[in-house]
Amino acid sequence: MSEYDVYKFLNQSTSLTDFMNDVRGKRLSNNPIFVGTPVNSFVQNKNAPWIRITSIPGDLADYADDERIIEYPRFQIDFWIVKTKAQESVDMERLIYKLMRSFGFERYYKYRATDPDMTDLLMVQSNYEFQGLA
Repeated sequence: MSEYDVYKFLNQSTSLTDFMNDVRGKRLSNNPIFVGTPVNSFVQNKNAPWIRITSIPGDLADYADDERIIEYPRFQIDFWIVKTKAQESVDMERLIYKLMRSFGFERYYKYRATDPDMTDLLMVQSNYEFQGLA
């Protein structure tokens, strides 16, 4: 499984897209879910919230008869949201968690902080590990 699989899964979630559009107060021309960092021209307060998906290095697996039977790929999912939208940030974090659980992932780390480069935005980080079969 790759970060592109996670992207496809999150990108097809209308509940997530609709939520982000409601928080932002407008629909963007493209769904603001990215593998890696979006282009600099996109990274503006008016486009928040948006999501970035990145892989976490590693290749954990369980084996039987010299074959992988369970893999544990890990991904970091960050999102940026205007920090005055505290309740919405909690709701978005819960929605992403619920979606990722339904896709076979469990969260093992989370962190929230003001983005040092964009002080009007809160960056919410969650790290997930896949719990499914290879």
